[in-house]
Amino acid sequence: MPMPMPVSDAQVRPFAMRLPQDESAPALAREALAEVLDPRSPLFDAGRLCLTEVVTNALRHTDTRGLRLMLIADTSGLFAAVGDSSAALPMSRHTGDDPLPDEGRGTEVLGALADSWGYDRTRSGKWVWFRLHGRSGDPES
Repeated sequence: MPMPMPVSDAQVRPFAMRLPQDESAPALAREALAEVLDPRSPLFDAGRLCLTEVVTNALRHTDTRGLRLMLIADTSGLFAAVGDSSAALPMSRHTGDDPLPDEGRGTEVLGALADSWGYDRTRSGKWVWFRLHGRSGDPES
């Protein structure tokens, strides 16, 4: 069986930071995305929207004591994760009564835009993550 080729550092662009627990966190997360993904990439806008949803949901719906952001862009696309200290799991809060609600559709946005998303529990809380795969013509792939 052939061994996989190692990925060079130039092909993998990781980024990690702590986010403040206030309304500036989503904007800071969006700015951080430009550290790993070219803003001209077809994945950039979807990445910004998904990242905004995950960070905002962590701020609004958890009793977190700290937010962590991890971004990894590589030749296959973008992986993003937001860690918090809450055991509360992400869920749709949309009841279906209002077809255009102002809130409660974060997981639906992730489901529509991300190629995959989910969460992983940890001893201190959880990570909510999403993955966007590179598209043809994407300068990042």
